[in-house]
Amino acid sequence: MRRTLPDYLKAFTLIELLVVIAIIAILAAILFPVFAQARDKGRQAACLSNEKQIGTAVMMYAQDYDEILPNCNSWGLGWTPAVKERYIQQLTAPYVKNEQIWFCPSVGKDRSLAALGSSIKTYGQNGTTYIWNHTTETPSYGPYKGHKSVVVSGMALAAIPRPAEAPVLWDMPYWNSLCKGWYAEGLQAPHAHGVNATYADGHAKFSHFKDSTDIRGGCGEDWWHDHSWEGYME
Repeated sequence: MRRTLPDYLKAFTLIELLVVIAIIAILAAILFPVFAQARDKGRQAACLSNEKQIGTAVMMYAQDYDEILPNCNSWGLGWTPAVKERYIQQLTAPYVKNEQIWFCPSVGKDRSLAALGSSIKTYGQNGTTYIWNHTTETPSYGPYKGHKSVVVSGMALAAIPRPAEAPVLWDMPYWNSLCKGWYAEGLQAPHAHGVNATYADGHAKFSHFKDSTDIRGGCGEDWWHDHSWEGYME
């Protein structure tokens, strides 16, 4: 003969339910940030893959044009909106079959580019989320302090002292906020603690911010200011 349990033994008590809910809430609080971080790392890896492909396209271009880097008009369409041609994504188009590689998945086409103050308002209108190193900054510190800036567009590869250290393209935005509220202009970088960058030998890697306070009254750093000239001077 089968025995049946009393009804009061078949159900959870209120305290048991509250304990289970609390455990689930704690696990969610622990795991959700981990999932978000893993998602961001995946997007960063996809972005780095884009830049590696762009680096290969730049090297193929240089091989076809007497070892000369693409002679781009400027850093991008957002800087010279009146000119419609001769940007990096256009000059390397014969070597790039997938237009999506020009857009970092952490940024996308719809993100605002209004911080440049031009008629180009989004990265989609700019044609890419990556900036071409058209002209380097003049170093303001270190052993090359005071050296003149270098025009990278149309530069011969043989004229670059250290190609593996010389960036030709990197993520936008490329600013590192060090003050609360500094994100008001939409300048935060797409990846945590640095940017992906492509170099004059075709390789790409992640470059960490230095957490220096060189712009905005000590509220942030500018990757172009700190790194654009590296590898180009001797």
